[in-house]
Amino acid sequence: MRAFIEKSLGLLSMYKGLAFGLSSIWAFALVLTFFGVISYNPLALLASTVVLVGATVLSSWVCAWLFGVRAHVDSSIITGLILALIFSPTLELSGLLALLLVGLIAGASKFIFVYKGRHIFNPVAIAAVIIGFTGLVSASWWVGTPPLVPIVLAVAAVSLYKTRRFGVAGLFLAVAVPILLVVFATYGQTLSESLWLLLSWPLIFFASIMLTEPLTLPPRKWQAYVEAALVGVLFAVPISFAGVEMTPALALVIGNVFAFLVSRRYGVELRFKEAKQLTPTSKELIFTPSRKVHFEPGQYMEIQVPHSKADLRGQRRSFSLTSAPGADTVSFGIKFYEPSSTFKKKLRGIEKGMRLHATQWAGDFVLPKNTQTPLLFAAGGIGITPFIGQLRSMLANDEKRDIVLLYSVANPDEIAYQEVLEASGIKVVLVTSQKVDVLPKRWKHISAPFIDEKIIQTLSSHVDGRHGFVSGPPMFVHSLRRLLKKHGATKVVTDYFTGY
Repeated sequence: MRAFIEKSLGLLSMYKGLAFGLSSIWAFALVLTFFGVISYNPLALLASTVVLVGATVLSSWVCAWLFGVRAHVDSSIITGLILALIFSPTLELSGLLALLLVGLIAGASKFIFVYKGRHIFNPVAIAAVIIGFTGLVSASWWVGTPPLVPIVLAVAAVSLYKTRRFGVAGLFLAVAVPILLVVFATYGQTLSESLWLLLSWPLIFFASIMLTEPLTLPPRKWQAYVEAALVGVLFAVPISFAGVEMTPALALVIGNVFAFLVSRRYGVELRFKEAKQLTPTSKELIFTPSRKVHFEPGQYMEIQVPHSKADLRGQRRSFSLTSAPGADTVSFGIKFYEPSSTFKKKLRGIEKGMRLHATQWAGDFVLPKNTQTPLLFAAGGIGITPFIGQLRSMLANDEKRDIVLLYSVANPDEIAYQEVLEASGIKVVLVTSQKVDVLPKRWKHISAPFIDEKIIQTLSSHVDGRHGFVSGPPMFVHSLRRLLKKHGATKVVTDYFTGY
């Protein structure tokens, strides 16, 4: 079942998946309006949604044209749908004009409130805050109505599973819910009444859809947790200062400011330099960045490859950086499957000098600061890439670490970056079912189709007491994480490749 879920989710990009999820919530709400379960006019919901989505997309297109960049339509549609779920539907002309202004602000915010090519605020939150100050309209957060709880929970679960942000959303809820219960109690509500009131608050929607928006979250997990706790407090505590009331949107905007201050991330343009064949099915693509990129070895970068008639996997994908920080170029090791997505087809045919845009780099797949900590790397196929970035960084800085690599590939032809692995001098245990004629020094071959518990048992001396890192397809990561913990790894950090 887990493998089926992973495969199904891998067919959709994060953006397409979220757009479908939000559309499902909206469609469910529309059906409920026809039956009177939700007391909005169905035509009002339709009209308001058309205005909000249309205004957001139009604003994004116009601003992209003015600033000489490309608009990301999927992102604009998502923004418009979220706005439609938090601003009350209306058929009044004045109300529709106010919603038109909301959509225009949200779309434009991605191009106006930016730092070095990267937007600072969640576009929905900043639009809600700005329009709230005008007094024209305010967000009602009607998506928090109890009849929508089941569908919101389902979409939230899928979204958080896809992004692996359960911890961020969970911490927000762990902070906000107890505070809200205390606040309700001070207003004279009983516990049962307070629990029912919680269903009318947009807690799940806010935590899973808005707080975890990747482009405004900090790049490191601990930073994201601090932001989640901060926003949780601001969300729940009834604060009023200088006549300004705290709202969910304002709480998130303040959280965005914190994220900006601790991360200072920015967009960067990548100019394609060259490609190197790694294996029969994979290449390393090398780019020259428009400015120095300050990342940590093991992190990933999201890049946008604009192309027409994009399939469900979209125009943005994330890849582990295989270059060392401080290098003049940035590179990615990419596996090209058949049949390929439209994204991969466009990337495979990339021409020298073509420019792409990197929208973020982040991740916690980084080595411990203590270089004396013994490490165990486990890579499945193209999951070797984050380790290459780490090993190249070690080579560049003449850094020595005690590392054992378990490397599982379908056949010897699929061994990637052998020259880097040899130069690093680490111990390598190669797992493949086919015969290997010649092995480099410090390499050992185990004939097997994949790494199982029997193999881990035979390598127990390389597992026990080591800090584990696992990278590869989701099922490989899930299996190895469990096995390494069972057989004595002190800690296991994971990275995964979903294919979206």
